[in-house]
Amino acid sequence: MFKRPHLRAAKRLVNAPFALSLLFLATACGPGSEPVDTEPAEGPIESTESADPGGLILPAVWQTNDLGTAITSIGVAGELSSTVAVTYSDGGLQFLDLEGERVTDKAEMSVAKVADGRFMRLQDTSVTVFPGITFDGTLSLFIHGGALSEPLPYLLDSGTDSAILGLCSAGPTFERDGVMRIGFWTADAPAELKLGRVVEAGNNLILLLDEPAQANANIAACLLTDSEDVAYSDPILSAAELKHRNKTYRFLLDDFGGYTLITTDGEPVEFRVLDGITVRPPEFPVAMAGTGDARGGGYPGGVLVVAGETRDGVHTVTYIDPSKVTLTPFGYSAQSARD
Repeated sequence: MFKRPHLRAAKRLVNAPFALSLLFLATACGPGSEPVDTEPAEGPIESTESADPGGLILPAVWQTNDLGTAITSIGVAGELSSTVAVTYSDGGLQFLDLEGERVTDKAEMSVAKVADGRFMRLQDTSVTVFPGITFDGTLSLFIHGGALSEPLPYLLDSGTDSAILGLCSAGPTFERDGVMRIGFWTADAPAELKLGRVVEAGNNLILLLDEPAQANANIAACLLTDSEDVAYSDPILSAAELKHRNKTYRFLLDDFGGYTLITTDGEPVEFRVLDGITVRPPEFPVAMAGTGDARGGGYPGGVLVVAGETRDGVHTVTYIDPSKVTLTPFGYSAQSARD
């Protein structure tokens, strides 16, 4: 766990603005398009009763049908967009909404992983931007807006020739943070969390690097908070921070399929995900993301999104309601889970 490092010696990196020109042209000139239905579960899902009343249990309330290919990572863009980015083992990238419908078709883009994105105005155009890693270990943004049928890749120079193994991202804390903050680690330095900021420079998006932080072991997941940058080693697969009503909760997923909540007091609380009437969360979850932004349609306390494979071999994205935690008036505690 690292306190936020002091920023220094920001490095301007090279990138290609041509992709943004295509985006704005397509947004201005292209006709609107309706999302393609992925046949999500019909209607809001009521959770089944638990036979074990002890401990913290969060309900799964929505789910896509079989997406057809093994999922490798997911990211969530909160705020107005409520978009989920999904990467597949074959390099495909797809954007979904919180009703399980496609925002884009699956695009073959050789994407290995994505992190959380942002909804924003870029050159007076509404876009959703997700950072990601390609199969060859390079860092890229994937930008979607307007009538585009698939995201546009926008290469960022990471300042290293080593393949990038993993990444995390967060919105800006200060004005100098620009569009978003990004953390990543590489094959040559798997225990060093490199930190940077994506900022606008004229018509370009550029990556400015800050001081890296050193972890005690090889990094498997990371989290950029408002106050510190956190690195996790095995067995943690994913970490998500949900901020709601001035309270912050951290959710962890490990490679044994276990879930842990870190309360506002720093207490770890293991929790289970409860099946819905027709919702079956993945038996083998591989990634988790989330947002604490209140959402209509059954997400007043934000949403956790989990992807993976069910016991029947179906590859799905499942939406989990964290309201039992995030809507607790005075903050959720470990004692609440025992009561």
